[in-house]
Amino acid sequence: MAPIDRQEVRLRLPAQLKKLAKVAAAENERSLNEEIVARLERSFGHDDEDRQRAARLLSEALSIIDKGAR
Repeated sequence: MAPIDRQEVRLRLPAQLKKLAKVAAAENERSLNEEIVARLERSFGHDDEDRQRAARLLSEALSIIDKGAR
């Protein structure tokens, strides 16, 4: 298996955000690092299902509003 290219990054987080991330990591059964990486990957993903769903719902809502304004 080829090694994964990883870079070390020092990160400062507000205490409350770190607590929330630790809780989420525990709920998802992964390390804090894995949780942060997963969330960053999801935020940069082009096929993020949540983002696509939100865009579709917003488009539908705007269409309904537009029809009601006529």
